[in-house]
Amino acid sequence: TMSFGAFGVAANPGNPNKDIEVPSPPSDGISSLSWSPTANIFVAGSWDNQVRCWEVQGNGVVPKAAMSYDAPVLCTAFSGDGTRVFSGGCDKMAKMWPLGGGTPVQVAQHDQPVKCTHWVEEKQILVTGSWDKTMKFWDMRQAQPAATVQMPERVYAMDCTFPLLVVATAERHVLIYDLTAGANEYRRMVSP
Repeated sequence: TMSFGAFGVAANPGNPNKDIEVPSPPSDGISSLSWSPTANIFVAGSWDNQVRCWEVQGNGVVPKAAMSYDAPVLCTAFSGDGTRVFSGGCDKMAKMWPLGGGTPVQVAQHDQPVKCTHWVEEKQILVTGSWDKTMKFWDMRQAQPAATVQMPERVYAMDCTFPLLVVATAERHVLIYDLTAGANEYRRMVSP
């Protein structure tokens, strides 16, 4: 068996797994969780139109910041240096939130909600996937996408371990892209 949650917290009979409760939780469902690649910080995007940030410390979890949006937040991702959080949602935009202070800035636009955001550190680009059946690549120095790739269906999930980016869409499509030189489709399949 596998056990989670010990982290030095005293046993509590009402909490047999020794879970740590997160203070200031969202008031609606959480749609995305992302860990910083450089610190014990995580963010959650939620259906209450918020992105919240917490820091895990030796004695528990401390809320650090929260940002309000105009629509539910469906996805979050950190930049490679952990200083920025990218989020996308039902407002059809992706935004960049500098964690050191400042307000979110729009960095991407789709025709339908943005379901996935992923920062590709090796290329210094943001990849967004949307229910508009497109995947877009964004260079933060440009207002327009560096590339747009038509998907067979709505994008539901995405992940990347450079140089491979995998995208899952509605109707069970799974597409793999090689990002070594652009966004070249490497393989396409239908999940059983």
